Amino acid sequence: MYHQFIKPIFAGVALIVCVCISPPAKAEVIDGIAAIVNGHALTCYELKQATSALRQQLSTVDASRIPGPTQLAARALDEKITTILQQQEARKLEISVSDDELNKALSNIEVQNNIPAGQLFNVLKAQGVDIEDYKTSFKNRLLTGKLSNIAVRSRLQVSEEAIHEYYRKYIANNEPQREIEIAQIFIPISIDPPPSEIDKAYRKMNTWRDQVLHGDSFANMARLHSQAQGAEKGGLMGWVLPNAMAPRFASIFSLKVGEISQPIRSPAGLHLFSVMQERLKEPAALGKSYDEVHARHILLKLSDTMSDAEKTKVRIRAEQIAEAMQGASDAEFAIRAKEISQGPSAAKGGDLGWFKHGAMLPAFEKAAFALEAGKTSGVVQTRFGLHIIRVVERRHVDPDSFEAHHDEIENILLNIEMQDQFPRWLAGLKAKATIEYRTCP
Repeated sequence: MYHQFIKPIFAGVALIVCVCISPPAKAEVIDGIAAIVNGHALTCYELKQATSALRQQLSTVDASRIPGPTQLAARALDEKITTILQQQEARKLEISVSDDELNKALSNIEVQNNIPAGQLFNVLKAQGVDIEDYKTSFKNRLLTGKLSNIAVRSRLQVSEEAIHEYYRKYIANNEPQREIEIAQIFIPISIDPPPSEIDKAYRKMNTWRDQVLHGDSFANMARLHSQAQGAEKGGLMGWVLPNAMAPRFASIFSLKVGEISQPIRSPAGLHLFSVMQERLKEPAALGKSYDEVHARHILLKLSDTMSDAEKTKVRIRAEQIAEAMQGASDAEFAIRAKEISQGPSAAKGGDLGWFKHGAMLPAFEKAAFALEAGKTSGVVQTRFGLHIIRVVERRHVDPDSFEAHHDEIENILLNIEMQDQFPRWLAGLKAKATIEYRTCP
């Protein structure tokens, strides 16, 4: 919610013009070092380009209100350092974005913005956007999204009791709900901050709140001061329901359109919210019943850099594991998955939860749905590598049942938990990092 992560709660899609970045000069001149982050040098040229891009994001704001060069550079420097730290962590965890993933995500941008297939780059060129820079920036966002899912989200768990309570309160009682579009101004606060840092943050927030109450635009204040993702869009976070935010934010749902909250403290920092619009969300129409399986898997990765002999060795090992797991109990399979699986679900014993047709890659899905409960597959190959699949349970699902909504609810509750855990994780990366600041000309 505050930074980047895939599957956000707030489903509003940024218009393409909002994700455009200013085209830099083609010839890079390294004229100094701005900072060294865990041994990685951030050049003054890179900082200059980031500062220019940030200034362009504020182009709609009255020029007299835009922070001075020093403040803009400090904000751009912090954003660049955060990006570098996440990229370093992704390399450490061997996380990357394939060309297929990038192309699929770009196609989704076309669909979401009603652009004819294959015409996204032409639209961007007409807006003066450098295509290679756009692809690099977009790929970095996908990478940090995958990183947050694997490094943080995959380690979170919500209880079955919490999922049942959510279903009882918000779905079984199938009534229309008030949905609001919100925007925020956000200031991060460090882990275990001194009182002086907290007091300073509250003074800033209250000053900005007073300025908005006396006529300043909330959107412009967000562009100028917010340090959250979406600041360039005036702080817009999209449409949200009361059940999709942490309890500490419940008070914003009592606000009327145009009203502003008091500053709200979270583990990440301070938040100031404004309600932009409201609407009544009707209950979702029921769908058709369907089949699901609950499965675990053991994954052995293959890569294009492997030789044929190395790939053969991995396959032989996978076949040996598959043979050994025939007749094994679910507990035995889970233990083995924790020991050797190379997928993000390894920490959970390879547990993939319940899924229906269309949720997995075709080869994986075909094998899983062909198995009876308690049975284990042979070796199944997908673009992720070699899988050994065990089906734990099977079921037929009524679309209005608890089971039908289970994963949806779990995803919502995990998103709420991510609101706390991702900023903490990011702050931890910064706290552990060795950062040496230099001075640029």
